[in-house]
Amino acid sequence: MTKARLLCLTVTVMLASWLAAATVQAEEPLPGESEPQLLWCLDHFSRFHHYEDVSTPYGPSVDLMQELARRAGFKLIFTPQTPVARCFRLMAEGKVDLMSNLKFSAERDAIMHLLPYNKTVPESLFVRQDDRRQVETEAQLQQLTLVSIRSYVYSPALMALLKQKQRQIVEVDSIEAGLEMVIRGRVDGLVAPTVSTSEAINSVSSYHNKFRNAGIDFSRGQSGFIHVGLSRLSPYAAMEPILRQHLATMLNDGTVERLYAEPIRPAPQLNTQP
Repeated sequence: MTKARLLCLTVTVMLASWLAAATVQAEEPLPGESEPQLLWCLDHFSRFHHYEDVSTPYGPSVDLMQELARRAGFKLIFTPQTPVARCFRLMAEGKVDLMSNLKFSAERDAIMHLLPYNKTVPESLFVRQDDRRQVETEAQLQQLTLVSIRSYVYSPALMALLKQKQRQIVEVDSIEAGLEMVIRGRVDGLVAPTVSTSEAINSVSSYHNKFRNAGIDFSRGQSGFIHVGLSRLSPYAAMEPILRQHLATMLNDGTVERLYAEPIRPAPQLNTQP
């Protein structure tokens, strides 16, 4: 082989190698370019995510969702404070990707993947502190007028009980509205999530020493889970297996318990979608 042909062959090989490397480099995404951005729709939810009078939500749910985003490799953004009922509509339309702190229902399962991550806490009956009536059994509820939270999914056992008492149930949009009805004597008691309602009472000075937990057990021996919801119409619905896996790991390695046990504090500024 002549020197000229050898030189030509060498140049050809080098050029082919350079073109191949350039092609691979061009196909590699720029940093952050392909990072999924999942939009979390949320309202204020006492004790779990605080979203009143602040621009940035904070609380255990926010910490948990940030940790999930870190592990699963997506960027977490969130809506402005949005009523839960509207969040459900947006999830059904695929206009938002995520919700959290959800109990299972067939209606929710139809529009989103429900990914379990923590056990539920039974609901409680909150009455006025000066109401001395003993309410320890479901039969004793028959003489009471109660208020429940619209759009909140109660445990199956309690949902069945509330349906039996439909004529004696008033619905309101929030825990705070329910507490107001109780304290004004318009109803006898509020049936609501134990932890969030206790937090709502503790956060308002005028509520201190005005309510008590009646102590009735609504669980009927049943237990369940709360879930993160991923819209079935989300562009990132295919991430369902990896999100499910990471949530299960976070539950098993103690991350969920640790995050929910920590004191509530304001979180660093997150990304908000207007």
